Amino acid sequence: MTNAIWSRVGPAAGLLFFPLIMLGFSIHGYPAIHPSDAQLAKWLAGVDQNTFQLGVYVEALGTVLFIPFAAWLFGHLKHGARESSWPAVAMLGAGAGWVILTLPINETWVGLVDRARKGLDIGVAQTVVSINQAWFEMTGIVFGLTLIAAGMAIVSGSAISRWAGWAAVVIGVGVVASVPVGAAATPAQLLGFLWFLVLGGYYTFRPAGRRDVRPAAVSASAAPEPV
Repeated sequence: MTNAIWSRVGPAAGLLFFPLIMLGFSIHGYPAIHPSDAQLAKWLAGVDQNTFQLGVYVEALGTVLFIPFAAWLFGHLKHGARESSWPAVAMLGAGAGWVILTLPINETWVGLVDRARKGLDIGVAQTVVSINQAWFEMTGIVFGLTLIAAGMAIVSGSAISRWAGWAAVVIGVGVVASVPVGAAATPAQLLGFLWFLVLGGYYTFRPAGRRDVRPAAVSASAAPEPV
């Protein structure tokens, strides 16, 4: 029963985490990338702090959902060949690392919005914005490694179609390569999110009869023959 529930909750987390991130983003918003002093001052003056915090909370929920999804994917990938074990471990570790590194970024934005109400030098505000942007860009390395490790686990195993694994590797390399030019300015990271979204959606909605058949088959084959 627990495995049956987990086989639905895990993929559903993968289906929901990116839409929740985008919902949170649409609620709180950000200023333009590399804003001028006037643009940043105008944005800070127009932000409703309660609405901003709500959006950050929703986005944080979406980000955290990646952890149960990655844990489910780790277990699913372990059903494949033995060679897929270490890439699956790397995927889980990189995925958890991406969540840990990503969550503080918006909290810095919350602090910036709060201090703007109490008087904040625009030069200091610009410094915080630049740090946040650079921090976000660098998380692309960890996110890309998550995709690459997941793809290698899929290709070396048999739990998921290999074309999905090769797609993850290609997208992951693209995400890592896009960091120096600005991951936010390229579609690579968006493709990575969409890859996880499609994978989570497929395993959430696929026919129930195709769920977790591998463990059942192994148990049946391992059972002693009747005398």
